[in-house]
Amino acid sequence: MNSISKSQLAALLLIADMFELFCFSGNMSLQTLYGVLAGIALQLLAALVLAAKGTELKKCAAVFYLAYTVFFGGTLFSALWRTSGAVYIPSESGSGVSGRLLTAGLIALVCLYSSSTGIKPVARAAVIAAAAGILCLGIDFISAVLNAEWGNITVPEKRGLFYEIARGAALSGSLGSLVVLSGAVKGERSKAFVWYFAAKAIVSAVLILTVLAVSGGIMSVTPFPVITAAQLSQPFDAQRIDALFLVIFAVFAVFSAALQVMTGAYLIKQIFPRFVRWRSSMVIVFIIGAALMISGRELLPVRACAAAAALIFAPLGAKKSAA
Repeated sequence: MNSISKSQLAALLLIADMFELFCFSGNMSLQTLYGVLAGIALQLLAALVLAAKGTELKKCAAVFYLAYTVFFGGTLFSALWRTSGAVYIPSESGSGVSGRLLTAGLIALVCLYSSSTGIKPVARAAVIAAAAGILCLGIDFISAVLNAEWGNITVPEKRGLFYEIARGAALSGSLGSLVVLSGAVKGERSKAFVWYFAAKAIVSAVLILTVLAVSGGIMSVTPFPVITAAQLSQPFDAQRIDALFLVIFAVFAVFSAALQVMTGAYLIKQIFPRFVRWRSSMVIVFIIGAALMISGRELLPVRACAAAAALIFAPLGAKKSAA
């Protein structure tokens, strides 16, 4: 695997994390922010333990992370189909089976091309994409500061902090890619992990606070609060922010899917060294199949438990590289 810098790794993983937040469904509150930050803190602790271990995965761990990657890729496509109507993606708004498969097929073609170029070019492009997304988020946040009702941040959440921590843990699909790609990072992996999780905490906090400020008053009737906040925020007279958000949404969807495909293809290479051709294609087929089975299901407990298992396997499944 080609080596990448810690900023490139952080950009790749942040894009997947931000896309998950874009597709977030249900109410948000300050407890949501606390739950997400608590989940990030736990993940950082596990990652620092991993940093002291080897860069290679045991075969059993590679099999687990392959399954985890396919599962998260399926939830990613499912989330894309679920939110496509809200962001006005054409082809039956992604609701029909043919529309879903067409959307998935177009993304799959881009993923195949991306995986053929290798991780390094994709990681470089991810830095630009992540910077554009953060810029968009910053504009949205400034608009919220100037125009929103900050009293909306006190919107109560009846489900409790433990539930929000579980939701925060469920928004951790990039953990598999974190473990797998960490071996390709140049320099100290612990610094790369701190960079990534610190950036994730800041971006998540800004995004959630923006959503609460903009759409907190209508949270109970908002199926996708982040998308609604982007649509309601209008910092420019001549350009609506949701037009820019649509571009960022589509780009992040492609990068997130490509990341899972490359991660899965690398794991198949580790598990089956003699299987050379069609690795990326096989991963795409598995992911789309998982998405069709997951479609329409939230699976919050399953996603939270899978993230917890990924944290456990991170330090236990690593081994020292051969000299």
